[in-house]
Amino acid sequence: MSTINVSNIKNPSAGSVAITLDTLGNVLAPSLVPPGTVQFYAANTAPAGWVKANGAALSRTTYADLFAAIGTTYGVGDGSTTFALPDLRGEFVRGWDDDRAVDTGRVLGSAQADELKSHTHNITSTAAVFPTNGNQAYLYGSTATPSGATGGNETRPRNIALLAIIKF
Repeated sequence: MSTINVSNIKNPSAGSVAITLDTLGNVLAPSLVPPGTVQFYAANTAPAGWVKANGAALSRTTYADLFAAIGTTYGVGDGSTTFALPDLRGEFVRGWDDDRAVDTGRVLGSAQADELKSHTHNITSTAAVFPTNGNQAYLYGSTATPSGATGGNETRPRNIALLAIIKF
């Protein structure tokens, strides 16, 4: 086990202290990456201290720090001994509005279905106009060609798939 010897402390009354890397890591880890932090990871399994953000139900006691951070925001689990993780598989993450008035009415942790913003397309039309006696004209044989369908089965930006993980 490696140790860090701190012999030159600015507080002279503190003296020399030996700290193991494990102890230092255990003390600093919660403040560096708090439970509930979501990140994306470039592997198909979560590293130590993290779990997949896959909607699974976890024990409220085994994962007490994570439960304290997110509670039942993403699901109550069985209602007494488990809670649910956010399920980020196949999802695009959108920042919570938090009263900015860009995406009003949203609750933290809520999901939205896909949607395409309402819009119109121009159409082309052809018509035959025949003048008659006087100032009147008659329209014969009007046809309109609607714009053709385009696209696939969803609206999405360019993207890359990574594993969503959450710190426990």
